[in-house]
Parts: sequence; C-alpha cells; structure tokens
Amino acid sequence: MSIGTRISSYLIPRAIWESGYISAPPLALPARDALDIERRWRKGVILRNEAKRYAICCKRMQGIARELEILGAPIPASHVWKSYDDTEGNAPRALAYLALFEYLRRFYKPNRQGAGPQSGEKGLKYDRVEAIFHPPDQRLVAYLSLLSQALSESKLSEMCLQAVRRSEVLAFGFKVDPDECEAALRYRHTLAATCVKLNCGLVDVLDLL
Repeated sequence: MSIGTRISSYLIPRAIWESGYISAPPLALPARDALDIERRWRKGVILRNEAKRYAICCKRMQGIARELEILGAPIPASHVWKSYDDTEGNAPRALAYLALFEYLRRFYKPNRQGAGPQSGEKGLKYDRVEAIFHPPDQRLVAYLSLLSQALSESKLSEMCLQAVRRSEVLAFGFKVDPDECEAALRYRHTLAATCVKLNCGLVDVLDLL
C-alpha cells in the first residue's frame, strides 16, 4: 500500500459491458473468466497459475475501463477516491475505503436471512466485498444489499473505530479516522445503488501516483 494510491471507480452501462464500444472489447469476457476462477476457489479447486490468470483478468478489465474513458464512451463520470496525502475537501480517501472494507471482510458477520447459498455463512468468506469489479447482474444487487445491512448496523460507529484499529492496511503508520471510514462506506453504497438503478457494472482502477 502506497500513500499515493488512488482509486477511480467506473460505472459501465450493461450494453457496453456486454458488447464493448468501438475498439474497446466487452468487459463481460474477462469478468466471466475471473468469476469462473472465483467459483473454483470457493469449491477448493486450486489450479496451476490460477492466481496469475485472475490478476490478468482484473488488469484487463481495468484497462478496458480506462480505454472507454479515453474513447469518450457514454459512461458516467468516474468517482476518484483520493490519495492519502490529498486532504482537500471532505471526500473520503482511498485508504479509508480500503481499511473499512478489509475490516468487513475479516470481521463483519451480517445477519443472514433466507435460504440462499450464503445464508449459513457467518462471515464474508463468499461475498465479493473487496472485489475490484461487479457485473451488472444479481451479484451487484447482493453487494448493495450487504452494504445496506452494514449501514443499518446499530454498532456502525464501533465497526468504523475497529476498522481504524485493526485493518492491516493501516499497519505502517497511515492514519484515517472512523468518520472517514463511515463516509467511505456511505459513498460506496451510493455508487452501488446508482449502478443498480442505471443497470451498470462497476470497475475499480488503482493508480500508484
């Protein structure tokens, strides 16, 4: 983790996600390959070079998102999570987002309801809470539902405080406060809700400045 880490979140309409735009290929292709790898991992099937293939798929999706922006594709403006040393304005920084979502993955145990495949799982082992891409389908709806539940927790303030205290991404002297972590969760929820409303997928692009 670098203090210069910045994240750009791109909202990609379903039509472009599935069919591409001019010279930019569909995001659906590398997304499908990455999801297939995730599915095998959940089943405990670890094939040779799978981690490398997964990283290549993610990097390809990030490159396509950038290409769409350069081509002037009809996509919403990206949201930029600021680098650590950018303290202007009140928008949450990338580090606050990373710290809070690391905490959710490691420690948050949502109240599962229903008979879905994750209903018996107490933690977030099978949730894509830190994924850098979310296709415009039911996975994104489930992601939004998870964020909504986290926001509704009566212990949300304590969760954000624990994120500041326990997240490994903050282990090297980086500092964010609980209020910024809560702001990061609220904005991520807004992004996911906008994606669902506009029928868009979501891709995060990390930059080391």
